[in-house]
Amino acid sequence: MPKITAPTVAEHRIAQRGALIAAAEAIIAEGGVAAITPRSVCGRAGLARSSFYEYFPSKDDLLAAIAMRAFEEWAGELEAAMAAAAPGRGRLHAYVEATFRMTADGKHTLATGLQQTELSPRGLEAIMAMHDTLTIPLRTLLEELQIPDAAARAVLVQGVINAGMQLVEHGMSPRDVTASVNAILDRGIHH
Repeated sequence: MPKITAPTVAEHRIAQRGALIAAAEAIIAEGGVAAITPRSVCGRAGLARSSFYEYFPSKDDLLAAIAMRAFEEWAGELEAAMAAAAPGRGRLHAYVEATFRMTADGKHTLATGLQQTELSPRGLEAIMAMHDTLTIPLRTLLEELQIPDAAARAVLVQGVINAGMQLVEHGMSPRDVTASVNAILDRGIHH
């Protein structure tokens, strides 16, 4: 019987699963997705290789879990930034600023890198669904601003934001990109 290192079996399992995910994230940061194997992840986490399959049926399931966690953290930071801002355009500006700040911090790289990995269709669908949910706050913001056809315009705004993310990923200042994108949105999004 393996030694339980937490007060309950459930807490132990959560901790073990978290250790595997954290180990995999560190491996990806150092060597990319190709460096992920059950052996490398368990070795990094200090667990027996057989432990991997107790938590993840396959490498794809582990990668999908990492991407889901990255998207959940991203969504949480976006929500917190918007909640701290004034309603209306203040929240839209906060959404833009938080997106570029997190991009500069490298938080987007992990999730998008996993999207581009050869995952099983089920894992890729889960990641894409989570990515799509990140546009919901943007659509809601546009609806609050009473922008007509908010759903379609949210897709267009997201395109501008995605272009800004590429600029940040290529070294442009997040502050400069935020100012430029907010200026475009302030001038271009009207009733």
